[in-house]
Amino acid sequence: MTGKVNFSYQTCSDGSIIAIAELDNPTSLNALTHHMIEQLYHQLLLWQEDDNVVAVMLHGHGERAFCAGGDVQAMYRVLENKENDFESAFQNTADFFRLEYRCDFLIHTYRKPIIAWGHGYLMGGGVGLFMGASHRVVDANIRFAMPEVKIGLYPDVGGTYFLSQIPQHYALFIALTACQVNATDMQGLGLSEWVVNASEKQGVLDQLAQIEWQNSQDVDVAINQVLNAHHQSPDEQGLLLAHADLIETTCQGSLPQMVESIAQLDSDDKWLSNAKKTTAYASPLSLHLCYQQLTQYHQLTLKECFEMEFGLTLRCGLEGDFREGVRALLIDKTHQPHWMHSDVYQVTTQELTRFFSPLDSSEYPLAEDSLVVAKSVSAIL
Repeated sequence: MTGKVNFSYQTCSDGSIIAIAELDNPTSLNALTHHMIEQLYHQLLLWQEDDNVVAVMLHGHGERAFCAGGDVQAMYRVLENKENDFESAFQNTADFFRLEYRCDFLIHTYRKPIIAWGHGYLMGGGVGLFMGASHRVVDANIRFAMPEVKIGLYPDVGGTYFLSQIPQHYALFIALTACQVNATDMQGLGLSEWVVNASEKQGVLDQLAQIEWQNSQDVDVAINQVLNAHHQSPDEQGLLLAHADLIETTCQGSLPQMVESIAQLDSDDKWLSNAKKTTAYASPLSLHLCYQQLTQYHQLTLKECFEMEFGLTLRCGLEGDFREGVRALLIDKTHQPHWMHSDVYQVTTQELTRFFSPLDSSEYPLAEDSLVVAKSVSAIL
């Protein structure tokens, strides 16, 4: 899997520039490779300091996806490479997630507007890029999901932060079931602001190019006005919101109670049936991590969320269910994972405390020296 990010520019009538970044890995639904994240991160840094650039548009190449996640198969190969010792595996894994989280955090805190245009599959690592944007636009065909419990992870890439901005029972259901939600759900939950057909993307750019940006008092307002003119309320019923009362009742109490409630869902509805099957398939450890992050860590700042997630993700990769999850779902495709625990009752409080315990501060992705791989792995041992 190679993948790249294409960069282009829309020149405006007053000479200002709208910079465009296009995720281009269509054979893998634009899954993010290390190279792609590196390209995007460094280009965003350059554009942030370029006075000619007034805004950035981020979108995906092809018709099928904005981005369906990160390149977890590459991470699996690194961790399973018998020629790598533990320290090498740690360093390579830390490199990937450190850079990914830095890029996500940069988008959240960017000093210029970023228009993220989601279409098709928007999942996992792609959600991490999308949710930080100041202007979030989706096509009516969007399918948003955080499917990490199926591979021994949890909704990372800032998920602790942005999922905590919606009602907790919805956040828990999204995390525990990996359910797909649509444009109606996203708009209703505030995960996106606008629904615009992808065919109108160039028309939006053309309108933005006519604005005299140097005379504009408020760049964000000017962008809002253009997007408002193209917005069309989705006519499809929400997948998640259609079951609002049921989900609120289901996602109450302790994690074992929620898992039992999901297992007892009795419905001919295909969407609910898929959610039920996924929770039954999921890593019991991952289900606990989801529950903890959204009930115990939901008040963290954005920076604190990324710091917590960095240590948690490394532990999932090095001593959790991640490798087995990827093997069963994506490598051997047996769909028969051998999880560390047989069910959620087998996961201990001591294990959870260990997984959430902080790393040494020098390891964090947002530390000043964070692009230098730590030489010591003592924090993870």
